[in-house]
Amino acid sequence: MNDEHGHCPNCKADMNGALIWRTFIERGMLPGEADEKAAMYGATRTKGRWGLQIAIYDMGRDRTTAWQCPYCSETWPRQSHPA
Repeated sequence: MNDEHGHCPNCKADMNGALIWRTFIERGMLPGEADEKAAMYGATRTKGRWGLQIAIYDMGRDRTTAWQCPYCSETWPRQSHPA
């Protein structure tokens, strides 16, 4: 598996979710439809996973400024890629 999203710096939980394309297939799309939808996310049939980390959004700056682990609630700055 490609480590696209890293791990939580605190609990080391894997932040790589399911394949984006596979999610659309499981929701009933035909392969061609899933190809088109996955491409909107920059994904293919074999590459592109959902990130499990939670975005901490700063409305004043209009951007994600940090990430939070859904398992232990640790937060880390957006600039750093989790270990």
